[in-house]
Amino acid sequence: MGDHDGRVRATRATDERWATLRDFNWGEMMIKKVLFVDDDPVLLGILSGTASQHFGAEFEIRTAEGGQAAIEVTDSAGPFSVVVVDMQMPGMNGIETIGHLRAKMPHAVFMMLTANRDLETAIHAVNDGKVFKFLSKPCQPSELVSTIRAAQSEHSSLVSAKDLLSGTIAGTLDLMTDLIEMPDGRHIDTARMLDATSDLAERMSIDLGWEERIAARVFLVGIAMLSPQEAERFDCLDPTSDEHKELFGKICRVSAGLLKKIPRFDWIVDLLRLVPKAEKYRELGSREELSALVLRVVFYWNFLTMKGMCVEAASATIRMIMPELPDKLIGAVECLHDNRDALCVKTVAMAELKPGMIPYHSITNDQGCKVISGGRRLTQPMIDNLCADRELSQRPLMVVMSSISTLQYDDSSGVACPV
Repeated sequence: MGDHDGRVRATRATDERWATLRDFNWGEMMIKKVLFVDDDPVLLGILSGTASQHFGAEFEIRTAEGGQAAIEVTDSAGPFSVVVVDMQMPGMNGIETIGHLRAKMPHAVFMMLTANRDLETAIHAVNDGKVFKFLSKPCQPSELVSTIRAAQSEHSSLVSAKDLLSGTIAGTLDLMTDLIEMPDGRHIDTARMLDATSDLAERMSIDLGWEERIAARVFLVGIAMLSPQEAERFDCLDPTSDEHKELFGKICRVSAGLLKKIPRFDWIVDLLRLVPKAEKYRELGSREELSALVLRVVFYWNFLTMKGMCVEAASATIRMIMPELPDKLIGAVECLHDNRDALCVKTVAMAELKPGMIPYHSITNDQGCKVISGGRRLTQPMIDNLCADRELSQRPLMVVMSSISTLQYDDSSGVACPV
């Protein structure tokens, strides 16, 4: 091994940067499927036959005899782009049926078939936005065809708008993560934080929504707004210090201000404002309280282990920062990966070792006995013992370059203490 820097990276099969955002159902695929719902099988045959004759293979046509059948067809063959529902049906009327189907297909466009006695109800339904248009019975074939085409156009516009919004949000958040991770030496990996947030929440039986998963990727975007001096202090200060905690709070507040400009992110904004204040774990706490605590704990875990601290030392430091955390949560933190497959390492001579450096691998003597565990921060007595051993003192050693050299450590515990 030569004296040169080496970057050890975990190989990832695919880039999962925005898998969480894209998995969320922002919009359905562009579809052309029509569902006719009526309790009269004869009328259903006429409607579906007319549509099939005029549209051919352009549209997929399905029918359902009544509201409950429509729900079942939607579950098995949906979603549909256009749904034509009869107003008067036994058991479940048209308005009720539309309510159930809209919950399953938010981007479907609904039309209503009505008799003259139902006209007032149909008008109210249109005005309330529940249906796109209504058709009076009996309905002429040309009117049915033209109205279905208009409804399909409306569906396409809705989905296109959702896709545009989804793409805009994804691009914006992608830029935000680049801002967080771009500077050399910054000890933040947002993809790793997302994985850890999901893992820790699962271990603690905390349910997360899409909002928390996005928040895990971008709640530190405010770091890009720090001055160079503030950013350097944030990276180098003892994380148990009041100044580091104040900078962390500032980052979360700035992040909340930036995300406030993005549609549908109000809940995430409120969550970020809670993160710096999260101290206690309450099993019956609100979703916001539990999620804020998970995000704060995961940040410190990522921040410390990315600098090369072993998980045990990192969890001890987290307990110093948040002393009211229960043993159960600390134990869950220690089960997370320590990310030693994503650290910068350097080969140094034993004589070049200094307190605070972290061996990448465990150090063993010529009998194969472990002398010092990999991932544990070196103290001066440890270094003295290594150098006193004639065989060990001749070996080069791989150490984590991103060791927290600006912190002082208790020689007996190896745990970070305030400078």
